[in-house]
Amino acid sequence: MVVAVIAILTSLAAPSFIGLFQSNAVSSNVNAFMADVRFARSEAIRRGSTVIMCRSNAPETAPACDGGSGPGTNGWVSGWIIFEDRDGSGGYNAGDEVLRVQGPITNIDTMVASNTNPFEFVATGRMRTISSAKSLQFGSNMPVTRQRMVCVNSSGRARIAGDGNASCTTDQ
Repeated sequence: MVVAVIAILTSLAAPSFIGLFQSNAVSSNVNAFMADVRFARSEAIRRGSTVIMCRSNAPETAPACDGGSGPGTNGWVSGWIIFEDRDGSGGYNAGDEVLRVQGPITNIDTMVASNTNPFEFVATGRMRTISSAKSLQFGSNMPVTRQRMVCVNSSGRARIAGDGNASCTTDQ
């Protein structure tokens, strides 16, 4: 009898725990991502040079900026690097200084960006080009209420727009 009651209670509570774990995973990854965007922006201002945050397929072993973060891929969950672009090439080279590395994200399925451009912050803290602005959808394979949309505008400011139904087209 006790085993049957425990089994019933467990079957009722399991979906709630799954939702809680998914929500916490999305929340912690959104916060880590936004902290790194803010770090890259502040380093560009502090150093008076261009600092780039870009997606990387192997950030811990072979730092390089890799595209392919558009729809249909898992995007930024493979990780990213932040570096000072000393030679102005727009990509990571041997002479550039790596400032921060984020390894692969394993507790959410996707971080899909609206475009494949890296975040390129200039000495004023703004994006180098308007096309550098983008939105990222976190957890696109989860229920919409657990997803989050992060928007980074051309002035370099990052914000959470809301759940998976949100849009970055409103005033930032």
